[in-house]
Amino acid sequence: MSEEIKEILARIARIEAKDACISTFNEYLYYLDGEFAEELLGLFTKDALVEAVQYPPGTGENVILRGHKEIFPLYEEHKGIMSRHHAANVTINVNQDGKTADLSAYLVTAINYGLTGGLYEATLKLTDGKWLFSWLRICSNWGWVIPQEYAPFLEESLSARSFRKGKPVIYELPKPKG
Repeated sequence: MSEEIKEILARIARIEAKDACISTFNEYLYYLDGEFAEELLGLFTKDALVEAVQYPPGTGENVILRGHKEIFPLYEEHKGIMSRHHAANVTINVNQDGKTADLSAYLVTAINYGLTGGLYEATLKLTDGKWLFSWLRICSNWGWVIPQEYAPFLEESLSARSFRKGKPVIYELPKPKG
């Protein structure tokens, strides 16, 4: 096989890896809002590091957690907090080794009577055919609360009226032939 074809195949593999990383990131957002703590935990490597800066939002506190045992309570405690997490300006660079990728994105979270926002920064690692977070930093650096006369629309779970019970469509890497 020529070097040019090898390079093209490597570039295609990195593009597919980028799609898979985006899928993992979207799973994270869906599972967080859908209150699927167990599925969400499965998106992290066993020794993953999670840094929540300014968490809970506005407190000035930072939370640093390593490994599934420490990370799980953060997401389990999130259950019952009606929120909708959104990401924009998602950038992913799959490193030349094809086994790790870096991610950055803006975040906006709608909560009852308010909005918060900041940045996601992460490193994902290809682990047993799935892209998982090995490091995730959540920087909450702005927000406000808006008093309202009427109840917010976040009273219903994400899965209440959805086709897939609030779970995302997951990107599947093509299976090699032969």
